[in-house]
Amino acid sequence: MNRKNLTALFVLAVLIVVAVVVLRQPEKGQRVGERPRPIPKLVAGSFDALTVTKGNAVTTIKKEGDKYNIVAPLQFPADENVAKQAFEALEKLDFGDVVSDQKAKHAEFEVEDGKAVKVIVKKGDQALTELLIGKSVGGNTLVRVPGKDEVWSGLGSFRYNFDRDTSNWRDKTITKFTQSDAEKIEVKGKGGARVVVKNDGGDKWSVVESTLPVPKLDNSVPTGIASAMSSLVTNDFADDAKTGQTGLDSPGTTVTVWLKGGKSATVLIGNKKGDDDYYLKAADAPQVYLVKRYNIDRLDKRPIDFRDKSLCDIAEADLSDVSVTHEKDSYNLVREANKKDWKATKPAGLTLDPGKLTPIAGAFKDWKAMGFTEDQDPKVNGLTKPTAVIVAHGKDKKQACVLKIGDVAKDKINYAAQLGSAPEVYLVAKWATDRMLVKLDDLKKKK
Repeated sequence: MNRKNLTALFVLAVLIVVAVVVLRQPEKGQRVGERPRPIPKLVAGSFDALTVTKGNAVTTIKKEGDKYNIVAPLQFPADENVAKQAFEALEKLDFGDVVSDQKAKHAEFEVEDGKAVKVIVKKGDQALTELLIGKSVGGNTLVRVPGKDEVWSGLGSFRYNFDRDTSNWRDKTITKFTQSDAEKIEVKGKGGARVVVKNDGGDKWSVVESTLPVPKLDNSVPTGIASAMSSLVTNDFADDAKTGQTGLDSPGTTVTVWLKGGKSATVLIGNKKGDDDYYLKAADAPQVYLVKRYNIDRLDKRPIDFRDKSLCDIAEADLSDVSVTHEKDSYNLVREANKKDWKATKPAGLTLDPGKLTPIAGAFKDWKAMGFTEDQDPKVNGLTKPTAVIVAHGKDKKQACVLKIGDVAKDKINYAAQLGSAPEVYLVAKWATDRMLVKLDDLKKKK
């Protein structure tokens, strides 16, 4: 090989080396090495406790094995999902760029001392790092390290994982089990009232014993109790409530659900607090809870509440006539021979608007009461002299529904009512009943 060729090969090799070096160099402004972070990377197992300050509430949550517990200001079980998500949020935490290094911006970004949510990450009693968590902007979260002015963009929205006072870190579970494991339910009330039902499979139940006869069981009642008890949670904690205040020394109602495998769950229902809360506790633990009325209503049942609440079950196609006695707005409706149209036999001369009859004709199919009045005396419920009487018949006349309407109940959303000659006083939804208790003018066909 002559000198010219050797020189050319040497120049080519140099150019290749230069090209590789140039290609490997970062572009102007491109970072080299690991991206800067305001705090070190936190990996699973490198920390086991968090102290979170929100306002004046300072809470320390510690991971102990697979469990999470609050260890300060007092010791309570922590909400496992909430605590786990907080720990995992720190493990996944990554950062973008510095948004500002001006202290004057701290208030705007909600990362100022005393206002931001402060998180101290610990291993045992040793603090590893601290972070002030501010507002969310554009799907990311602004953060700052105490003592420094730089405000960083934390990738993702994670303030909600830490923005909690002590109560909201606590485990709110009262009872928890698989609903299908419920085999038997006992409800005991004051005065010796008691009912026991057993599960016959799925949502089918039967009465084992009751201090009041239950001729036909409303399966939705025990199913509702099992459902409520399987995942019963508190609205708040009543740590400072006195026994005399809660009424739990002599509970109004005790509910027990027996489960497969011989286990059971029992809750005691105490006094009402305010307009919408009740004191409640599990029988095997001292903690007192406040539970909302809508959950209490699913549990606090008397033997009479287990009775079937069916009032009428006449399909629209089978309805032959409807009669409503309601002072000056009384009327009788009869289906015509063609089985489609209706005519009024009372009052005379009433020409019906067909469009106004649909709600009435469809009202009697699977019509159920909402429950039973607390006081079953017809006299105190305005049923000695009913305000209205509703009568409907099926096509064979054997299907009959006679409902006497009394006073509006205390809850203002139901009427007291009796079915035929039966002694029970039901609670019947006003909205359903008012479909029949219309003014005659509303039934007239307008010219």
